[in-house]
Amino acid sequence: MVPTMKKTIYMLIIAALLSAGIVSANIRLSAIRAGSPKLESMAYLPGSERIKPFMLGFNTTYAHYLWISTMIYFGDHFANDKQFRWLVQMLEMITRLHPHFNEAYEFAGLMIPEYCRNPDAARIMLERGMNTLGETKWNIPFYLGMLYSRYYNDPERAALCMAAAARIPSEHSGKLARLAAHFYQSAGHENEAMDVLQFLLETSENPEVRRHIEGKIEEIKSKPLK
Repeated sequence: MVPTMKKTIYMLIIAALLSAGIVSANIRLSAIRAGSPKLESMAYLPGSERIKPFMLGFNTTYAHYLWISTMIYFGDHFANDKQFRWLVQMLEMITRLHPHFNEAYEFAGLMIPEYCRNPDAARIMLERGMNTLGETKWNIPFYLGMLYSRYYNDPERAALCMAAAARIPSEHSGKLARLAAHFYQSAGHENEAMDVLQFLLETSENPEVRRHIEGKIEEIKSKPLK
């Protein structure tokens, strides 16, 4: 069989599988809305590693389909039973199929700890997101830092994450630097707090950012030495 024909057949198979998955998902989501038993099956959601060889480069397309399904799933359960049994698995699969899906990491960082009571799963996803987007998207290290602070009581790791977020150019850099300095101070690292603020002061061209940073530097300097 010639390569072109093989590729066409594979594409038809993938299209059929996606169509079947969409129909199956819609049936199950419709059942939820109608008040059917809440322990719906997610058998239509195969493992990402199992289906990747068959995606033929359509990983992101399938990830976006799953993202829409996940939003419908979350909305239905949020409005009804507040039980999100499959949310972690769905977001795990999305972020593995599409490692640069920033919105999925953000959603995972906010919703999984709060509604699934599983900060470990959110942390693992965000740490994976740091490897792919941590140098371009400030919100991933930000959510990871807040996770370390709120659920792990670890101000030192929180400070490291906030400092990483602050170094990514954005309109929020000044506030992120202040947060990093706050967490460093909480961890007893005054010098690191000043280093982060000084770095941002020297590199930022935004006057609002500089104003925030200068205020925090003065605040730290005004405190009596311990």
